[in-house]
This record gives sequence, C-alpha cells and structure tokens, in this order.
Amino acid sequence: MEHRAGYLSNLTPLRGIAALLVAVFHFEMAVARFVPAQKTMFFEKSYLMVDLFFIMSGFIMLHVYKENFQDSISKITFKKFIVARFARIYPLHFFSLSLLIILVLIFSPAGTYPNRIEDPAAIPSNFLLLNAYYIHNIYTWNIPSWSIGAEWAAYLIFPMLALFINKKKAVIILVLFVFAAYLSIMFLLPRKNPLYPLIPVPHNLNTTYDYGFLRGIAGFITGMIVYKAYQLSAFKNLFNKDAIALLIILLICAALHFAINDAFCIILFAALVLSFACNNNYVHQLCNNKIVQYLGRISYSIYLMQIFLQEPFSKELRLPGVTGFGRGKQNIDFSSGMFYCMAYLGLLVLISSITYYLIEQPCRKFINRKWG
Repeated sequence: MEHRAGYLSNLTPLRGIAALLVAVFHFEMAVARFVPAQKTMFFEKSYLMVDLFFIMSGFIMLHVYKENFQDSISKITFKKFIVARFARIYPLHFFSLSLLIILVLIFSPAGTYPNRIEDPAAIPSNFLLLNAYYIHNIYTWNIPSWSIGAEWAAYLIFPMLALFINKKKAVIILVLFVFAAYLSIMFLLPRKNPLYPLIPVPHNLNTTYDYGFLRGIAGFITGMIVYKAYQLSAFKNLFNKDAIALLIILLICAALHFAINDAFCIILFAALVLSFACNNNYVHQLCNNKIVQYLGRISYSIYLMQIFLQEPFSKELRLPGVTGFGRGKQNIDFSSGMFYCMAYLGLLVLISSITYYLIEQPCRKFINRKWG
C-alpha cells in the first residue's frame, strides 16, 4: 500500500503524554495515591487518556488510509491493511502477556495465585484480543490491554467505515452513533464495579473489560469525524492558532480537575486533536522537540509495559510510608509519592525503550516484510 499522506508529527507527543498520564493513574490505583481526590480529580480522571488514544487512532487511520478505501475494499488492500495493523499492536501484546504469565507463575507468593485477575481461564481470550467483550466479569492479566482488544475491533471495521464516511449524510449518521454509544456506556448499559459490585457505578466512560469495545469504536469513529473537519479549510484556519490550542489544553485540565462529565472531555479531546493537527506555529515547534517525539514513539511500550512495575504491589509489596489497604485505597504523603512516581516513570521509560527497539520495531518490520 502506498501512503502519500504527510506525517502528523504534532500528534506524536500527545501519545506519549497520554501514555504517561495513564501510567500515573495506575500508579495511584495499584501502588499508592499521593494526590488526594479532594485536592484535584486530575489523575483520578486520567483514565480518559485512553479515549484520547482512540480519537487519535481514528484520525490517523483515515489520514493514512483514506485513499485505499474511498471507492472500494479489495481483498488485497484489506489484507495489507490488517497485516500492517496486526504488526503494529500484536507482537508487543503477545510478548507482554506471555512474560506476565510466566512471571506470575514463578514469583507469586503462596495464596496469591490464582486469583480473579490472574484467572487461567482468561488467558485464551486475552491472547485472542477478546478482553473487551464482557467475557469475564473483571479485568484480567495485563489490565491496560483491554484497549488493544477494543482497538483491534475498530481496525476490523475501519475499511467499511472509511468507505461509508464519504457517502452523503454519513457524518451525521456517525455522529448520532457516537452520541448513542457514549450515552449508553454512561447511563444505559448494566455495569458493575468488579471489586465492589454493590457500589453504584458512576455515570462515566470508565468501562474496560465489559463494554470496552464499544468505547473504543466510538472514540475511533470520533477521530474519523474530526479528520473530516480537518479536511475543511474553514476549520484549519480557525484551529491553527496557538491561542486555540492553549485554550483547549486549559479547558481539558479544568475538566479533569473538577471531574466534569466525561462526554464533555471527549469533545475537548476531539478539539485538541484537531488543533494540534492544524497547528504550524509555536505549538508545532514544541511538538517537534526530540524528547517529546521520542516519548510518543515509545508510547505503546509505555502503555503495555507499565503492568510489570505495578504487579509486585498486587503481591504484598508495599512502599514505606503507605497507609490503607486495597486497590485505590493505599495512600502516601505527596512528597514521598511524587518521588516514587517519578522513579516509577523513569524506570518505565527505560523498560519501554528496550521493548520498543527489541520487540516492537523488529517484529513490525518482519511481519510487514513477510506477509504485508
């Protein structure tokens, strides 16, 4: 497949920042909470960074592959697309899941395995990327990988969506679908907290193992709709200003801080992707800094490898100074927590750099060369 679309370098740092924020969110859930929710809900709501991933993914897929599926879907074109996407996400997923299973079997203290999260019966569904379809009643194994299953679901239907989105009134229909999907997740679908099933689930988008596939597809389609706006000169002229990008960033920070409804955050994320993609000014210069570009490149490894720094804390390990017990209920003072969290992120970036160069890149090139 020939790709003549230009590289959207401004979106690369967003992937890195989003991956790091998800890692901090899980640090506070699995290791120790150092920023009380009473002070700010910013990190508490950072699970929404996954939705930013989905939106960027839909946007970029349409940007790269729009010409391949704008008129028809051929067998060869579909095969090359699926092979390319499989090569992008599956090798690291397979490696991280396999390694996690081996380490759990070897190092689990007596009485800590098997458990609901490390359920042997959930291994096949995780390998088959079926971990976002409510097959099990709790998130299992490499917990963040539910979104990889959701992403794969979006890839499978993307060629049809790319063909459909150019039809008359298609964007209106897709907007209505996205609205209905998000509304259903927040208010209609029967959801439960897997650890505390008697507690009512808040009206948010934090669905993962259960209806995560719907959340992923809705975000992916949102990104495709945003790309259609990106193609219009009127939107480019409006959103290419640095002031617009800064305003959107401030609004997102405020929305997360005050825990504004998740649907409003989705709208802001869509605007953020559009503004960064359009920008060719100071924001563009900042985004092309080598450090933030590198974090974006290894963001997938950051996202999947974080489980290995969290897993020991589910096996009775505790940081000095931590009080409280239970996922999301372990607390530590801010200064100590900040120190540990920065060390955790530094180690995560190091590990992710290794897996990026030893697993991600070589496997992607090999699969595309052999089958794509």
